[in-house]
Amino acid sequence: MTIGPASHIVVAVHLGWGHARPLCAFAARVVKLRGAAVTFLTATSMYDQTVKEVARNFAEGEDALCARIRVAGLAAHATDMLDTDVVSAAFDAQLQRILAGQPVLCAKTETSLPALAPPSVLVLDMCGHHFFESARRLGPALRVVVSVPPSVFSLLGVTGPYKPGGQREVHDRIERMMRENGKTPMEAAKEIFDTPNDGVLDIPGLPPMYVYEGYPQEPMIDLPAGGLVLLRCLDLIYECDAVFSCSIAALEPPEALQAFTEFLALTSRKLHLLGLLMPETSVGEEADAKREIEKSPEIASFMDGVLQKHGECSLVYISFGSVYWTTKPEHVWIFLDILMERNLPFIMARASPFSVIPEEVTAKIKASGIGLVAPWAPQQAILEHPATGWFVTHAGFNGVTEAVYAGVPMICWPFSADQPLNAVQMTENLDVAYELLEVRNSASGLKPLRRTGKAPVGTPEALRAEMRAVLAEAFGEDGVRKRRNIRKLREGARELWKDGGEARRAAEELLNDVAM
Repeated sequence: MTIGPASHIVVAVHLGWGHARPLCAFAARVVKLRGAAVTFLTATSMYDQTVKEVARNFAEGEDALCARIRVAGLAAHATDMLDTDVVSAAFDAQLQRILAGQPVLCAKTETSLPALAPPSVLVLDMCGHHFFESARRLGPALRVVVSVPPSVFSLLGVTGPYKPGGQREVHDRIERMMRENGKTPMEAAKEIFDTPNDGVLDIPGLPPMYVYEGYPQEPMIDLPAGGLVLLRCLDLIYECDAVFSCSIAALEPPEALQAFTEFLALTSRKLHLLGLLMPETSVGEEADAKREIEKSPEIASFMDGVLQKHGECSLVYISFGSVYWTTKPEHVWIFLDILMERNLPFIMARASPFSVIPEEVTAKIKASGIGLVAPWAPQQAILEHPATGWFVTHAGFNGVTEAVYAGVPMICWPFSADQPLNAVQMTENLDVAYELLEVRNSASGLKPLRRTGKAPVGTPEALRAEMRAVLAEAFGEDGVRKRRNIRKLREGARELWKDGGEARRAAEELLNDVAM
């Protein structure tokens, strides 16, 4: 592969496919807008997925443009993605080569990628502070741009405060806890950022919530470093040169956008809203979705059968992403029982390594003839299929944006992080979703919700009653209204990257701001 002279940017992402996927689309847009060359550095565990996702952003005849993005795998910790020592060392070595105009070594393919002119811009996801530190040490002239994959309003709630002196305020608290209580930095950061309490979270534009409402489910694994990760996200937003969001104004409370915009303005930076960074091809999304589904013949056949027998918008698609799964799987089995009881066809993707389905459940689903469980599913393609009516999701922003882009309303089953906040925005403000409250299973999850004044009961009987009620509304007039609302969002979102669209103009402005 030969890449001619052009501007060169480096995109680096380590933590999570939800952070990597929109950056694949961003890299493709930069190539198309500027003819730039992109070196995309990602953990070896995400290498194959990244290569495929990059290719999805280019149509037939755009091979030369696609070739301007070369993906290199970074050696990453195989069991603990929050342990940054190994991947930071790998990034250091790669960045030194890139800045020196030397070939890049791919740890996944064990091949060498051609040398390019040193880059002027480094794009990181918001969890990339360890990469930022390397960049400031090795290439202080690099302009560092940070991608914010979640919603802006959840950023204010999960990693804030974003205000004058907010970063110093948090670090002072950590130092005080270390000095007075003998806590380690990890313990202090976890208490501040990742521990439920009775405080009130008051995000502009959202109903006030207790902090503990952000912890509705028992975690599958303990992440003692989770607070430190969020602290570093806060640091990176304060210290980087430019910020862009993978959201759209229509999904955000105006008050939250204004608050974050005003914060950035204090350091002469802008918030660039680049829209829902999804693959766009000239051959049409419908054809692209069909090709993706056809890669899984069982799913393709099942969905076509559902469309023929049950009609459009009849199928319920269930996915909690590639990591999340409940510690109370019996709650999932109850939900599947109710779907079968109502003769509602469904597909459940169970990509999480924690998801184990008992043989009796599998046998019941197979005997019903209306359900399909798959270890992997082409999510965007399923959502684009005319048979799909509802998306049962943990409400991570990656899934939310895919649902909006496809115009499919949601039934939210949040676990942690930004998910509970996203669920509130989708249900309370935008009216494009329902939220299941009785599925909450942690001590915090069963405490009263600020916005209702009531606590979930948490019994199987309460769970069944809520699920039946939600499905009855979803497939009734109330659900028709929510579908109409989300399709309006879809129409607006798909206009943003057209010629003259707001997201396209924002991207041009961002690239001009970083002199690319």
